Parts: sequence; C-alpha cells; structure tokens
Amino acid sequence: MCKKATCARCSKSSWWGCGQHIPSIMDSVPENERCQCEPKTTVDGKSYPPKAEKAD
Repeated sequence: MCKKATCARCSKSSWWGCGQHIPSIMDSVPENERCQCEPKTTVDGKSYPPKAEKAD
C-alpha cells in the first residue's frame, strides 16, 4: 500500500510504498505542492514524483 510522504530533498509532497497506488495518493495533491525532483515515476502515462525515502 502507498502512503503520502515528504521528499527529503525539496520538502514537497511525494509518495512511499509499493508503487501500485500512486494515483490514489497523488491525484488529490495540487501540482504546485508536488515534489519536482527527478527521476519521475510514470503510471498509466501520467508523471508523478519519485518515491520518497520514508512515509510521513
């Protein structure tokens, strides 16, 4: 299961977990609040932040 997380590099919202539930976590987070670090994770053609080091 994936959980909301905070990026250790930029302190913006990201995700942590198995990677199968990224859209359910990140789609409700506004783009300007999302981590913009690389490399991005792509799910069903949509780009998401990279996996964070730990869950919030």
